[in-house]
Amino acid sequence: MEWTAARLRRHLLEELLPYWAERGADRAHGGFWNRLDGAGHALAEDHKRLLVQLRLVYAFSEGARLGAPWALELAAHGVAFLERGYRDARHGGWFLTATPDGSPLDRRKDFYAHAFAVFAYAAYHAASGDRAALARAHETVTFVRERLRDPRHGGYFEEADEAGNPLRDLPRRQNPHMHWLEALLALHAVAPDAALLADARALLELLAQRFVDRSTGGLMEHFAPDWKITDPVVEPGHHYEWTWLLAAHRDLLGPAASDPLAAQLFDYAERYGLDADLGVFDRANGPGLAPSSTKRLWPQTERVKALAARGDAPALRAALGALFARYARSDGGWIEHVDRDGRPLTDLQNATSVYHVTLALREAAAAL
Repeated sequence: MEWTAARLRRHLLEELLPYWAERGADRAHGGFWNRLDGAGHALAEDHKRLLVQLRLVYAFSEGARLGAPWALELAAHGVAFLERGYRDARHGGWFLTATPDGSPLDRRKDFYAHAFAVFAYAAYHAASGDRAALARAHETVTFVRERLRDPRHGGYFEEADEAGNPLRDLPRRQNPHMHWLEALLALHAVAPDAALLADARALLELLAQRFVDRSTGGLMEHFAPDWKITDPVVEPGHHYEWTWLLAAHRDLLGPAASDPLAAQLFDYAERYGLDADLGVFDRANGPGLAPSSTKRLWPQTERVKALAARGDAPALRAALGALFARYARSDGGWIEHVDRDGRPLTDLQNATSVYHVTLALREAAAAL
């Protein structure tokens, strides 16, 4: 089967997003449910995650921008719930969870989720022209700069309490920093700002100096407060995700710095994280690393993005074929996790994965 831009957009706009619009939106109380069961029914849990709301606002905003005007109403539906249940008008920032009907629940401030607040509101502004969305994105950047930045060791703290006081004793991760870079670049794309680029380039330096293990060339995940590596876990999906970020934005980040890093991370993932059937393992199987055999959905989408950014059309088409054959459901949903032979390990469907599929198909369609 030939993979074309039209076919990918058709799946996104006529299958995936309608599937989640019908099943994932809570029309009674607002916002979106965290998960669906195997039959596509929403699981009515006792909380709704901030990250879920933000990722689906992004996905429906992107759908509207790509030619499905009905999707903008879903994005606005999510934004209204965010404003009611998660925004902290007193201290700034966003609460971590809310009750199903939209009252703040877990009032901590999570760096990872704040990255997606900037990302989602930038996308919503791009789709709707709403200036208030742009203001929310800039408010969030200011909160993170003022409350979560680590002036001693660089980067940002993982979490803060309700008042915005950083919780400094938590382990540190590269992943939120990667998504903060993604968010800064998304906001810069709709509202160019030299300060955003300066923050983005500082993250590139942190990647080169701290996140990549110089002895192996692999991207590490977990760190002590001073950025010393605390465990040997390596996830190839994040190698591909960084590859896409660096390659897609090389002109803004500076090719002299970003190109070698992108090539190194991509080569490591291809060598240690890719199975013979083109499936990406959850963890890399390199020297000294614990073997992995399972394969989540999201690392597959990140390899698609990396190949799209690298301009490798034959490899991209092959990756798309493997992705759809193993993970796409016949009803428009997606399988979350499979074993080495492609057998599903769960029938639950995570709302957060819609972001991964949407962005991967957008990038693949643009490349094809």
